[in-house]
Amino acid sequence: MASLQTIREKYMTVTKRKKPIIGVLQVLGVIVLMVLAFVYSRAPDQTDSAPPQNFSSDSSKPIPLVSVVKPSVSSEQLTVASTGSVSVRSYVTLTSQVSGRVVATSDSLRNGGKFSAGETLVTLEQRDFTLALAQVQADVTSAQASLQLSQAEASVDITSYQRLNPGKDVPPLIAKEPQITRAKAQLQAAVARRDIAQVNLERSVYSLPFSGRVVESSADEGQILNAGQSFGRVYALDAIEIVISLAPQELAKITPAKNRTAMITVDGVTFEGRIDRIAAERNSRTQFSQVFLTVTDNQSLTPGTFASVSLSGPVIDSTFRLPESALQVGQAFWIVKNGVIESISATILGRSNGQYLVEAFEYADGIVTGTVPGARDGMAVRSVEAN
Repeated sequence: MASLQTIREKYMTVTKRKKPIIGVLQVLGVIVLMVLAFVYSRAPDQTDSAPPQNFSSDSSKPIPLVSVVKPSVSSEQLTVASTGSVSVRSYVTLTSQVSGRVVATSDSLRNGGKFSAGETLVTLEQRDFTLALAQVQADVTSAQASLQLSQAEASVDITSYQRLNPGKDVPPLIAKEPQITRAKAQLQAAVARRDIAQVNLERSVYSLPFSGRVVESSADEGQILNAGQSFGRVYALDAIEIVISLAPQELAKITPAKNRTAMITVDGVTFEGRIDRIAAERNSRTQFSQVFLTVTDNQSLTPGTFASVSLSGPVIDSTFRLPESALQVGQAFWIVKNGVIESISATILGRSNGQYLVEAFEYADGIVTGTVPGARDGMAVRSVEAN
């Protein structure tokens, strides 16, 4: 047993002596690897003697390859796209001008109903109006008779006076001039009352001088309508218009704006229209101006419906149509000139169908499309024309 214990102690002593030696060897191995890596990285490249290819002169990075376009100069018509809604210039309140009981209403006099110009919408009981007209017609006949009687008496008295007083002027009283004047005035008053009664009779049949649609109505058979009482609201078909809002720069593109043509799309249907007028004031919050357009065919338009509008502006000469990818950060364009890129500021006239319409400018070897990482003025690039 003693010998076994002695052997174990010797083994533990040898193991403790080996551990420091292994650690030292590991550290030396790491140092050797680091030295070899450093030496290898500093070794000369076999291609150093060959001329550089696809590398910039000031760095070891490859020269970027960019796509360019070479647009042709053309004349283009400016267009301005906007959105708005179908609106009504003004509504008409239905108001009775005479009092009476409703005896008939048109089927068109319902919410959403359409009516034609001159169509009878409401009919009031006419008995009172016809009686009043008959009464004043009798007054007219009586006044006519009084005038004729006065004129006949005056004629007899004038004849008698001239026979008894030859060569003398007939006095006004003998000629019954005051009586005749009064009779004429009474006849005129009776005729005026008759005309009023005739108008009231006509007003008992309610119609409008335009074609339109009914927004709301409360008139129904048996209802008593009083003069001045409102019983509904309508609008004329020719009062329908499209209202859009344009920013000052958009409005400037189509100046002069009045009567400019427009294509208006509502619920998938396209209509032709024109600019009728521009609001006298801008919106104080957005600084946009309201533009009002009339539509050629407005029979099927419903107020409140969303509308898309494309306005046609003037024709501009010397323009380019460039893809959206040509516009770079800062609203500028890059051009390639003598193997390097330059930043160009150009006037953007409009945007439509995924393209920018800009004033033509010199673009040397082409206009860059797409982004160029790290792009800057004077940066070397290689260019290829896009298909």
